[in-house]
Amino acid sequence: MSTHTHPVVRAYLARVRTALADLPGAEIDEIVDDVRPHLAEIAERLGERADVAGMIAELGTPESYAAEVRSTGEYPPPPTAEQPVRPGSRLALARVALWGLLASVACAAVAGAVLASGAFDDDKALVLVLLVGAMVAVSGGYLVLRGTATVRELPELRGLLDAGREGNGVPRAVRWLRALNPVWWVLSALVLGLLAVVAVVGYGGGVFGLVTMLALAGLALWAGPRSTRDYRMVAVTLPLSAFVVGAGAGLADYVIGAARSSAVPYSAPSVEYLNYTNGGEPLLFYGAEEIDNIYVFDAKGNPLTDVYLYTEQGSPIRVPRYGCDEFTGETMRTGTDNHFPRPRIDQGGVDDHGIVNGYNAYKPFCEEIDGVPFTVAVPNGK
Repeated sequence: MSTHTHPVVRAYLARVRTALADLPGAEIDEIVDDVRPHLAEIAERLGERADVAGMIAELGTPESYAAEVRSTGEYPPPPTAEQPVRPGSRLALARVALWGLLASVACAAVAGAVLASGAFDDDKALVLVLLVGAMVAVSGGYLVLRGTATVRELPELRGLLDAGREGNGVPRAVRWLRALNPVWWVLSALVLGLLAVVAVVGYGGGVFGLVTMLALAGLALWAGPRSTRDYRMVAVTLPLSAFVVGAGAGLADYVIGAARSSAVPYSAPSVEYLNYTNGGEPLLFYGAEEIDNIYVFDAKGNPLTDVYLYTEQGSPIRVPRYGCDEFTGETMRTGTDNHFPRPRIDQGGVDDHGIVNGYNAYKPFCEEIDGVPFTVAVPNGK
């Protein structure tokens, strides 16, 4: 009989399995497969003295051996003895922890997206992070105190864990995710580090965001690799992964929006003869700016005077004309026409007009200035 199927080895491993019963079945299978060759060597060396007592003399009890495996492999310790709890209450608490964890995952994804897109300031970001942290603390506290065994017994989770399982082995998706685990957490730390830089450079400030993102990057590198052995870590790693995914989407949206805005060519606002009225007369606008005067130049850059403007239908472009009231010194409307250019109105301070009826007479300063106040260089078009 092969030592790999020696009854003593099977008996010893059976007790090891019992001592590790709180771990996922796939994890127990992996541990047993790893230690089986070592136990087989000991059984072969014992020869005729190979029995459970002899194995215990060599290795210690299966329970102590299982504890050593937990320690060296960084697996979670066995759950502590608890006061008897009614099955219904036990599952209810586990269900609260599970759905609290799922809610924290959803909130973390939203928080990552809005923070990365720059939609929230530091104060609102603090509220979001505290909300997610509170939900993570509830689920994480339950898993730390009571382990994951009860949560895995929930019907809504058991079906998910058994989906895709090949016989008693590990689901294909789980094996694939485990292989990518180190890469994912390094990538997550890089995304969080980039978000920390963007919080300061891109959003103008964000000291809280800088510190938080760097702390989360360190947490990803510490907790991520341990989550494959200590399933209690999922209370941290699942929300953290959701936050990274949301932050990645938010960063992508931020970068795409910035690229689009920089790629749009500048176009000067068009001149529109809009049907806004001032006393029943239309006004001339350049974009949002109302135009009172227009200067026209010939091909050599010489200013033209006595110019009359018309639309393509032959209608005069009539806009209000303004001048100075010689009696009050105020700017006043003098009419409406399509004759350009008009004199510029210089509305300054006040003029002293001496004594009138025993009082100093002052009136606002107003002057109409003819001519063109600037020169231009007209492109020759060649």
